[in-house]
Amino acid sequence: MEQAAKTPTANSEVLQLKEEQNSYIASAKERMSDVISNFSAAVENSVTLGDFSQIFKTVNVWVRLRPRKLSQYAEIIQERSGEGRLSVRYSDEDFLPNIKDTLKENRLKVISIDHNIIDCKTPKPSDQDIDIAVQKIKVLGSTARNSLAQVKADSIQRLQSALKNEYVEARDVKQAADAIENIEQKFGIFLLYVRLEAEKKLAGKFFKYESDEARNIHLSMVRRVKKDGHIDI
Repeated sequence: MEQAAKTPTANSEVLQLKEEQNSYIASAKERMSDVISNFSAAVENSVTLGDFSQIFKTVNVWVRLRPRKLSQYAEIIQERSGEGRLSVRYSDEDFLPNIKDTLKENRLKVISIDHNIIDCKTPKPSDQDIDIAVQKIKVLGSTARNSLAQVKADSIQRLQSALKNEYVEARDVKQAADAIENIEQKFGIFLLYVRLEAEKKLAGKFFKYESDEARNIHLSMVRRVKKDGHIDI
């Protein structure tokens, strides 16, 4: 459960797939496109600045001489929480002091308490919060890059099997394999663009490129998107 606005992802929607007559190439392209979509969804759903969703699950309170998780008596209200704010619903007044102490420990400022609802103001993300979130995006990007390579390898293996079983000719296999190799490289570049866009939007003024090559590729893709409104692969 998230308390803050989800991390903005790069526009994977700007990707447009050219139609392919070769079914092996078309299949590889569709699967690589899915990798990009899955990466964007992972960033959207799992990378946040200041995730407070677990704060009550790590706190124990005593009930009739037995420990209980504070999360049994307090929960984040997702639909009422967003950028800069967080709402908590609690079920027992006896644990209100524990809840308020937990909120204070997590730098959450109580604004109001009304009808078992606590409205809070969330703290400004620290440099460390931003760095951790950016590193999560990089890890997801690395996983996605490996997935693109795996799709390429699987697709070429399918071509080789088809050749062995005499479904296709050697010349056609070579052309298709070369095309898939080229397409995988293009998707790798597009993935870099998507990842850097996500990092830039999250880190803001703290964003920095990991290399001159990444910077050049990203800026080139930004110009293409600005000019054409999309990227064709």
